[in-house]
Amino acid sequence: MSPQQIQTVVIIGVIVVLLAFRIYRQMREQRWALGSMWVMPIIIALVVILVVAGDTITGSPLAPLAAVVGLAIGFGVGMYQGNHTTLRVDKPGKAVFVKVHPIGIALVTGVLLLRFGIRWVVGGAPGQGAVGANGLPVITPAEALIGSGLLAVALGSLIGIRWYVKRAYDSAPNVVTQTPT
Repeated sequence: MSPQQIQTVVIIGVIVVLLAFRIYRQMREQRWALGSMWVMPIIIALVVILVVAGDTITGSPLAPLAAVVGLAIGFGVGMYQGNHTTLRVDKPGKAVFVKVHPIGIALVTGVLLLRFGIRWVVGGAPGQGAVGANGLPVITPAEALIGSGLLAVALGSLIGIRWYVKRAYDSAPNVVTQTPT
């Protein structure tokens, strides 16, 4: 095996291990504090904005439009994912306990794998594609549109499920259970 093939195998292996760990963690019940549940989507949104800007510069000026369409589709996917999620609301603790079912995990994982798979097939493994004068990878307009759109779908699904959780929290009765002393 050449060093380049070894690098590709290692990258794929690391991605598979990280995805497996993330899926394992998502299938267990997680506590989402209302004050901090929007931090991750904000961080991901900043990354998406940077990637879409890069796709706009190197690929297609329509990449932001594809991202907006992807964001809208992803929001719907996230709301649908919320339907396949078990929620326990803790109003006094200002938290929601979330357990995502496998279909919900498959939706988000599938979108991300599709996005990176398209990039891999079209541009080759990381570090193998051509680089333009601006230091960004050279991509085709179609690849820029598809990549930006799918990345925005993933972000939209994160926002959609959090919106679903927030609505469930807001509509839950404000009941305080007291333990006998």
